[in-house]
Amino acid sequence: MPEHTETTTASEALARFRAAEAEMHRRVRSTVALGDNELQILQFLLRSSHRGAARPSEISRELGISSASTTALLDRLEREGRVRRMTHPTDRRSLLIAPTERAESEVADLIDAFERRVTAALEGLDAPGRRAVAAFLDAISDAADEIASPSRTTRAFV
Repeated sequence: MPEHTETTTASEALARFRAAEAEMHRRVRSTVALGDNELQILQFLLRSSHRGAARPSEISRELGISSASTTALLDRLEREGRVRRMTHPTDRRSLLIAPTERAESEVADLIDAFERRVTAALEGLDAPGRRAVAAFLDAISDAADEIASPSRTTRAFV
């Protein structure tokens, strides 16, 4: 039965992480007075792969919300001085959304602090441990994506 106990321990650790992460997001939203979608937009814009700017359609796709909802959220973030709209440098018909310095100072510092701690925890593992963590996270991400997929058909759970 030791394997079952290890599985239970890992499942409990995942549940603790999910609860702690949800509470962290709640505290961050409260600290910077942002709603969940507004915080997600700023996190998306501040991520290194999108640092700089993104099209509103990319933001809609990332959050899984309509373009009308995205526009309303961006209007609010712009009024608060957290994002700015810019003309696309190569397609003048297209708009780009970029975080302002205020957004970077409010949100990026909090996100960076968490990411530094995650990196430190990962660095505390040996290479096989990091590979195991990555494989586990990929597997549960795939499971969540499959369950949440709008094209998912009814089928037995395995």
